[in-house]
Amino acid sequence: MSDAAEGGAAAASRRRDIPNTAGVGEIRAVGILANAYRTAALDGARRLAQVLRARGTRVLCHSSVADALGPYASGCLSPALSEAQVLVALGGDGTLLTASRMAAPHGIPVLGVHSGGEGSFGFLTQTTPAELDGAVSALLDGDYLLEERSMCSAAVSRSGEPVARFTALNDLVIRGQSRMLKLGVEVNGVYLATYAADGIILATPTGSTAYNLAAGGPLVHPSVEALILTPICPHTLNVRSLVVGLDEVVRVRLDNGVRDETLLTVDGQERFHLQPCDEVVFTRASTRARFIVFGSGGFYRRVHTRLRLGERFGVDSTVASTTQTSL
Repeated sequence: MSDAAEGGAAAASRRRDIPNTAGVGEIRAVGILANAYRTAALDGARRLAQVLRARGTRVLCHSSVADALGPYASGCLSPALSEAQVLVALGGDGTLLTASRMAAPHGIPVLGVHSGGEGSFGFLTQTTPAELDGAVSALLDGDYLLEERSMCSAAVSRSGEPVARFTALNDLVIRGQSRMLKLGVEVNGVYLATYAADGIILATPTGSTAYNLAAGGPLVHPSVEALILTPICPHTLNVRSLVVGLDEVVRVRLDNGVRDETLLTVDGQERFHLQPCDEVVFTRASTRARFIVFGSGGFYRRVHTRLRLGERFGVDSTVASTTQTSL
């Protein structure tokens, strides 16, 4: 077998590591969640509702966009999302993260439509408002795959008593607000280090392209069964990110004083105030997020087109891509 053929076979094997299934059966009702502060997202939601209704599909809207959809909505989503087979999220990655945390406990897949503003990567989204007609046709005709992503969980204990639990798709972050923190870290009960840092990130492979990347952490393909531990601005010259197995247990103890204000944030959207000597145990979550995907090869294409990996500032992405293809 040639090197190219071996490489292709290896790539196909790796792609199968992300569980894909044939679909969710006939789609009779679709839920819609949109960023209510972005005109493009609301316009896209109205257009989506029109297309779905024209195909005879019920449209269930989140309460935040009920007024915008008006007569195009058949009703509102219940907290359990019990009547929808699919949840469509229109906005940026933040909207998709919110949708994934809503839908994951119920096993409902999410389709992300990038309607973000300037500076929004839309790294997790699958289509755009301009492509809605084709996306809806593919969705209702069953021409798609389901992709599952691992999620992470944080359990907070205070004086030995559990006080809070959270689940995230991208990351869970312990961060000080004004002072450097001291964070004692154990992995599977084995002491690892005490970090003097602004905080620490526990990211999934899906979240490796977010805060973890900005803090100097590695890019990790979503099929990798792992968690990523990345200190934020550590006060040392010899600290690196640590990639641990998805089934490992990471325990972080806050050794900071009473004057330090510390937060635990969930996908950058929810937050919980931590106190001195609190312990946070990070593990894999019991639920997995499910996404509607069209085609394959999405991760590496997005790394190139949206993160523009390895490109110099000012170099046109199209020109660079053409140059690489010709090599």
